[in-house]
Amino acid sequence: MISATKETALPANPGLLIFDLDGTLIDSSLDIAWCANGTLRAFGYAPKSVEYIKANIGWGVKMLLEKLMPGQSTEALTKAREKFLELYARRLTVDTRLYPGVKDTLVVFAEKGKKMAIATNKPEGLTKRILDELGIGAYFCFVAGGDSFANRKPHPEPLLKITDSLGVALTDVIFVGDSPIDSEAGRNAGIFTVGVPYGYRGGTSIQDAGFDLIIKDFQSLMSIIE
Repeated sequence: MISATKETALPANPGLLIFDLDGTLIDSSLDIAWCANGTLRAFGYAPKSVEYIKANIGWGVKMLLEKLMPGQSTEALTKAREKFLELYARRLTVDTRLYPGVKDTLVVFAEKGKKMAIATNKPEGLTKRILDELGIGAYFCFVAGGDSFANRKPHPEPLLKITDSLGVALTDVIFVGDSPIDSEAGRNAGIFTVGVPYGYRGGTSIQDAGFDLIIKDFQSLMSIIE
């Protein structure tokens, strides 16, 4: 089932599709949780459950650690972030997988000549490595990470920079994500947003996230995009 959450015009034939990464294209929660718990142990904290860590993914490494290590100084959080990235660089795709239907759907859009891009708060370099290791890097003509510009989602800058660089009007763009961060970023940029319910926030919260449209699974994009 596909459900609209508000009356916003769906581009009839969008020229650009922008995707969030974690919770939208890939389930990276196990690898992120492993690295987060390794970081917590290194700093004397007890490990957290995968579900707890998953619920706090999406804002970037710094904010994830701020939530897992409340009250720590800026210096301590900087060192913790360095530790996390050290661990994560060696474990990007050990337990990370594409969600069902992602690659097949990307293939169809590529055959239709759609431009496709990534807007994530994960560091750009690690994002590109993950995309390549999972065999989908070639489908994207622009990859924006959390360190690509001065601002990250939910600020509209990443989405606006992508559309401007690729020469596509905002009214001809769809942004697909799984969290309120994504819906807010799209709304701030004036871009039509599509939410997927299987990501890290779950089906219940996605209904309240403010997306223009919510679809049941990734393949459903093919039924709404020419």
